[in-house]
Amino acid sequence: METLWAEVAKNGIFALAAAVIAYALWKQMNRISDEARAREERISTEAKTERERMHSEAIAREDRLMKLAEGLTDRFEALAGQYENLALDVRDIKTIVHGKDVA
Repeated sequence: METLWAEVAKNGIFALAAAVIAYALWKQMNRISDEARAREERISTEAKTERERMHSEAIAREDRLMKLAEGLTDRFEALAGQYENLALDVRDIKTIVHGKDVA
């Protein structure tokens, strides 16, 4: 009979040890899960911030390019006007030099 109680006590200790180990593993898994969730949220937030930064930089680049294009358009229009004035001046000079209307 003593042997039986000794075995029960021995197995009870192992069962208790197994329960303690299972609880410790469960707590550890929860901690790891929480850390992974927090890391995923942090990475997601950083990625969102980076996407927003890249988007705002792209918009700023687009605005600068549009201003450059508008500036170039204005300069070409001014040059075209100057060219037209030069063409009129050349025609007037030819008319004066040749004494007749060349057009």
